[in-house]
Amino acid sequence: MSFYFKPVLPAFHLSLLFNFIDMKRFAYLIFLLFIVTNTTFATGLRAYFSYATFNLPGEKAVIETYLSVDGSSVQYVKESDGSWYGVLEIDVIFSIGDSIVNFNKYSLKSPQLADTSLSPLNFLDVQRYSMKPGTYSMKLKIKDVNSAEPPFESLTQITLGFPEDKMSISDIELVADYKKDTGKTILTKNGYSILPYVFNYYPESVRKLSFYTEIYGADKAVPDGSYIINTYIRPYEVNKKLDNYFQVKRMKSAEISPVLKTFNIAELPSGNYLLVIEAHDRNNDLLASKEVFFQRYNPDVEFKLTTLLAYNPDNTFVGKINNRDTLVKYIEYTFPVSTDFERHYAESQIAFADMEILKKYFLNFWITRNKDNPEQAWTDYKNLVDYANKKFRAGNIPGYRTDRGRVFLQYGQPNVVAENYNEPAAYPYEIWHYYELAGQRDKKFVFYSHDNVTNDFQLIHSDAVGELHNYQWQYIVYKRVMFPENIIDPISQPKAWGNKSSDYYYQPR
Repeated sequence: MSFYFKPVLPAFHLSLLFNFIDMKRFAYLIFLLFIVTNTTFATGLRAYFSYATFNLPGEKAVIETYLSVDGSSVQYVKESDGSWYGVLEIDVIFSIGDSIVNFNKYSLKSPQLADTSLSPLNFLDVQRYSMKPGTYSMKLKIKDVNSAEPPFESLTQITLGFPEDKMSISDIELVADYKKDTGKTILTKNGYSILPYVFNYYPESVRKLSFYTEIYGADKAVPDGSYIINTYIRPYEVNKKLDNYFQVKRMKSAEISPVLKTFNIAELPSGNYLLVIEAHDRNNDLLASKEVFFQRYNPDVEFKLTTLLAYNPDNTFVGKINNRDTLVKYIEYTFPVSTDFERHYAESQIAFADMEILKKYFLNFWITRNKDNPEQAWTDYKNLVDYANKKFRAGNIPGYRTDRGRVFLQYGQPNVVAENYNEPAAYPYEIWHYYELAGQRDKKFVFYSHDNVTNDFQLIHSDAVGELHNYQWQYIVYKRVMFPENIIDPISQPKAWGNKSSDYYYQPR
């Protein structure tokens, strides 16, 4: 079902091709690209995709898909009634291995345009798919029927299913608008009509963040009748709740409990964040949790270290650092694990601040990480930086500034590293596998190097939240013999003698 609306975001904010970025899990690189380029990535169709999974106790689980189309990027043709329309052809295929489990093929028509000189409306398409629990590959194909441009294609892995014997939480659906509604449409859930916010990106013009989620199985997990939900925003890089973005609510046990909340983010600085919901019992034990990544661009709000001046570094480990160049180097070492606003603040201070301010910042940074023993936190981290600088150095680039160094410092040592430097048709590449990563399971990072000399391996794909997604990463690895402009099906695996990339990706060793 499609809906029409005025543009929420200027087109240049999020002009990303489906075959490059999975919009559900945004790479924080987007923020940097937006500031640097402030332009679109392509002149063709601009469409943005997201999804959320929900449960129907006693029935199959549900995947909701949300497709937002920039009306100005669609090609229009004049029809017999004299009006102008655009038409998209949508293919959605759910599969397990080589078996197709569910599919949908339909045409999506734009709102009517009386005159091509008028500004076209954006339009939103919402679909629901009911399926059994399992891990599915969802292939999405979008073709502008009136354009000669090739279709956009996206491949996403979705795990669907909710436990029956304990509490669980649905995906968090970001919301553009909502109202009470007892009707039954594809937008209604538990007494609310909900208009999805398809993006994970909040520009300065958007001052509120609303979301919807559902809690399942509380009647079984909390038989005494009540529990607590904590909802908060935290920096993506640091597990610390933001004081002004924390809500607590007591809930009564039920089979399904809808949660619809709003945060005022007018004063939330630019940066990468997680929106988190947690359910706790009366003993404060965690029963279930869910989180979603989002990005805020709010240039008029400056990050202020309100506690910075309260710390005296003289009698601490920081007070022993008397060389400015050494202190600056140590502050730069923290960038891989800094929040976005910490890093920007530090960079601005490095340029002109005196030693006293730099020392206070550095001490504050480590107190934030370990209030009881900030010196031990710094010592442990510096040992990791020393290792990264030795292991991942690339020419004149110190290891902590490389992609592998950054991932190592941010997430730790991977459980498995598959190294392949001599595959006949491929550039050297590595696949890192983390069994568990910041609350996520079974996450991978793919790095490649276009030469065998510099040791500079660039990150080209990861399925971790907040990292760069590119499900065509194999075409970068095999670019020596493959030419993407000649590829008809950019989703299928490139055929090359000795190709082991898929084997190493799905079974790293």
